[in-house]
Amino acid sequence: MTGKHHIDPQLALSMQQAPRHAVAYRRLMAASVLCMIMFGAVQVLPAVALEALGQDLGLNFEQRGLIFSLRILAAIPLLLLIGHYAERPYKRHILSWGLVAIALGQLMIGLAPSYGPLLWAVLVSGLGLGVVEAIVNPLVAQLYPSRSAWALNTINGVFSLGLVLGALSTGELLQAGYGWRLAFWLWMIPPGVCAVLYMTPRYPPPSPESDSFHVRPDVKSFLVNPLFWILSVAMALGGGCEAGLTSWAPNFVAEELGASARGGAWATILYGIFMAIGRFGSGVVVGRVTPLRMMLGSAVLCGAATLGLVFVPGLWGAWVLFALGGLFVACFWPSLLAVASDHICIGSMSLFSLLAAAGVSGCVVVPWAIGALGDIFGLRAGMLVLPAAMGMLIVMLLVASRYMRSKCEPGQQ
Repeated sequence: MTGKHHIDPQLALSMQQAPRHAVAYRRLMAASVLCMIMFGAVQVLPAVALEALGQDLGLNFEQRGLIFSLRILAAIPLLLLIGHYAERPYKRHILSWGLVAIALGQLMIGLAPSYGPLLWAVLVSGLGLGVVEAIVNPLVAQLYPSRSAWALNTINGVFSLGLVLGALSTGELLQAGYGWRLAFWLWMIPPGVCAVLYMTPRYPPPSPESDSFHVRPDVKSFLVNPLFWILSVAMALGGGCEAGLTSWAPNFVAEELGASARGGAWATILYGIFMAIGRFGSGVVVGRVTPLRMMLGSAVLCGAATLGLVFVPGLWGAWVLFALGGLFVACFWPSLLAVASDHICIGSMSLFSLLAAAGVSGCVVVPWAIGALGDIFGLRAGMLVLPAAMGMLIVMLLVASRYMRSKCEPGQQ
């Protein structure tokens, strides 16, 4: 019995003492870049195809919004479970099976004959997306433990490029008359490639040694830390706004401004391009200002841009506002994770999974709320959910800043 108690600590110690050259840095980073491109593309496919899909299957706004909410809701239990198990040596198997689930979900969506089978397909896809969200971001933070804010903004900038590629490919296929199903089938290939790349045993250790400022990777200690709960609410608000913009951009310009499939796709393309600029730029800016100050300024500007959508008179104005929305919403998800990594626990998959689950809860509520309000008051009124979320996010960031000032030396924030 006694021997059994010494297995896990010895295993953890041997993993921490593994030589750096044993880690497959290039392969894992290449896999993560491709994975995040795929992640962005797969998430935006239903949004760009939503008008055609909705007309084909006879869906109202609320039913269309539920597609996004259900897919994201499916990710929450896996985010909560996998963060714990992915700290152990199983992460490559879990990640590969999650990528297989994404590919299977894409196949099922393309074959769905009606709304019920479509929801089942979206559920399968959401399970796979939950696995990717739970593992890839903390894996990148573990590859670059001393530059987590830069690494996370960069890898999430690649996600934004995936939004652009997914929107461009889907919009052009729709414009050429190929229908909405083909785009889902084409994007079955990248998840399979990623699954092969991730099947290496040479991963970094779960997290570096904690120092006196960082707690150990212990879920109980996260749950009693007020900063964890403040950042969780902020993740829900920031993630919800991002999901609302991603999900409704093409449908908004099609329904409210009479845009074509290509015009709707370009709303998402511009949004994705400027989100990529925002994330790559945030990786540079965080070297000069604190992440919290950067996020406060972004929340004010994002609130203004999304409020403008309620009054925008034409397509060009909507394109500009969605581009600005992408630019200013870009920093929230990766920067909040970086703050948690720096101030709660470095690179912990358990911590990242819990925060991502909080963010995903916002991604469930906001797209559905926009659709539900859109059915009652019109889609312009539904978009008011976005500036409201930004107003609440500003409050939470000020609370986080005040709490961290009370706990840290002035230079540590």
